[in-house]
Amino acid sequence: MTQTIWIYVSLVAMGGALLLYGLLKMIAGYKKRKLQRLEEIETLNPVKTVSPPGDSPEASLERAADNISGRFSIIRKGTITFSILIIILIGVLPFSTKLPITSISLLISAFGIVLGIAARPVIENFISGILLSFSSAIRLGDTVVIDGYYGTVEDISMLHTTVKTWDWKRYIVANSDMLKREVINFSVHDTYIWAHVEFFISPEADLSSVRYTAMRIAEQYNASQVKEKPRFWVMEMGEKAIKCWIAAWATSPANAWSVQHNIRTDLMVALQEMGIATHLHQHQLQSDYPFDTKG
Repeated sequence: MTQTIWIYVSLVAMGGALLLYGLLKMIAGYKKRKLQRLEEIETLNPVKTVSPPGDSPEASLERAADNISGRFSIIRKGTITFSILIIILIGVLPFSTKLPITSISLLISAFGIVLGIAARPVIENFISGILLSFSSAIRLGDTVVIDGYYGTVEDISMLHTTVKTWDWKRYIVANSDMLKREVINFSVHDTYIWAHVEFFISPEADLSSVRYTAMRIAEQYNASQVKEKPRFWVMEMGEKAIKCWIAAWATSPANAWSVQHNIRTDLMVALQEMGIATHLHQHQLQSDYPFDTKG
């Protein structure tokens, strides 16, 4: 009987050790990939701008790396502790008949109820933080639009996520809410995006000239790494105005902000010189592009 017990305990210990080793290796792999991706990011700013004193791009990236290391350190310690408890529980299962099961069950149930009521928000956010740590949908350095705010994910702690908006404000969202929100992510697969500008012209305007002018301006700012040329679209034809889009490729969301600004400025100057009425004052621009959203 004693030999059987030792064999059972040994098998549980060895199986638990192998499982724990696999989990720790997986956690280390995720941490390594997160840090490697962070090394490829030049800045955590959603807009190309000169950082104020004390908040250089290098300092921001260093804080982000420390954040990743700290977060995965907590996950690693929690995994070790939880795994050991599970291994111990499985190990003593055969001897549970000798323990006061009723008393233990009541104690565990009471503790679970109290913990669930008192610490539910913290537990929810903590678990959500772990899920976000392993998620590829939202990562540190991603440029996103959440609740109409355009910015870059600056921090993912165990309890909340911080988004640095284009005007350097911080939009903080609880991790449990972060998993429920609809987020537009511009960095999930690649950084190249269309930077489009919406404008209106008079129906009497020479559309061919407008198209040629818009294309010529957009080509000056089109990403040199992309072979595709800018595109011009007529989106709507109304009695008082024609809605047009001109789009150029940008290398990143931050670069797209500058590209849009430059195209708008040059295009307005060119249309004014051509004597083409833009009718912008008669329309409310409603772009689905993030750079027209609130900060």
